[in-house]
Amino acid sequence: MTDALTSQECLDRAKMHERLASTTADASARTMHQAMASEFRRRAQAGSSGPTQAPGAPVVEMFQPAQ
Repeated sequence: MTDALTSQECLDRAKMHERLASTTADASARTMHQAMASEFRRRAQAGSSGPTQAPGAPVVEMFQPAQ
């Protein structure tokens, strides 16, 4: 899992994805690797790669629409 990575580990993964993006001929793979590199750089700059949501909090809250 990537939830417990340090900032340095995130930077390392970002660099790896940048290398993969620059060496692939597959456009969709290149786009995916660029997106992954961007996400790992964002996590590294945030100082943590942990979830941004509080543990135990619901991802989506369901509600009954008023009638």
